[in-house]
Amino acid sequence: MDELFLSYIHGDSILYRLDPRTKLVTLMVISILVLQTFTFPCLGVFIIFFILLAHLSGVSTGILIRSIKPMLIFFTFIFLMHLFLTKGTPIFQIGLVHPTFEGLTTGTIITARFVLLILFASLLTATTRPTMITNGIERLLRPLPLKRFGLSSFDIATMMSLSIRFVPVLLNTARQIRYAQISRCLDIRHNMFRGVSTTITPMIRESLQTADELAIAMESRCYQGNFRTSLFELKMRSADWVVLCGISGLAVLSYI
Repeated sequence: MDELFLSYIHGDSILYRLDPRTKLVTLMVISILVLQTFTFPCLGVFIIFFILLAHLSGVSTGILIRSIKPMLIFFTFIFLMHLFLTKGTPIFQIGLVHPTFEGLTTGTIITARFVLLILFASLLTATTRPTMITNGIERLLRPLPLKRFGLSSFDIATMMSLSIRFVPVLLNTARQIRYAQISRCLDIRHNMFRGVSTTITPMIRESLQTADELAIAMESRCYQGNFRTSLFELKMRSADWVVLCGISGLAVLSYI
């Protein structure tokens, strides 16, 4: 795929060798800290931190940045909503349209938050195999009393892992449908409503077909969601404890 969105990239660096539980906990802590950021200097610190992690991972920063391309419409919408709907000092005014300086600041900060969240999540999925993400989520959820609700940690971990795995698959399907439309001289830029309708229908059909094939594949392998062993047993190493101590210290310092 041209734009790798939440996809795994083969590599062998220190981030690849970390336990998936360590990376999942680190991602959760960083996400909480990012969502509580309200100033540009703090955003700059997280940007530098992301660049440092990307360098340590061995994954190209350009590839990770291109991975947010499918979310550009969402980011643009959030920025424009704050730019035009936040009250304050107008930058300029044309009729009822009056973007404000306060909206510019708020929109930039909030949009930057979401961009950072996607970038850190992309870094996790780029350096962790889907099976290892499933194992990590399952081990983190295992102590919870989920059986009272008729669930198991394996079920939730599998659902979350499949959701992450199918995001790039669906994007690739949408790209193939778009190329097929262009080859038949149907350009959605000329007729947006018709283009969207002709894209959604095959997307839904393809999604249902893929889900059906996945269910058949899981049933054929006798998947039941009960406790089962794993080919790759998780084991915390010294590097994992160092990372967890470091991220815990960062979280404590942010609240002091």
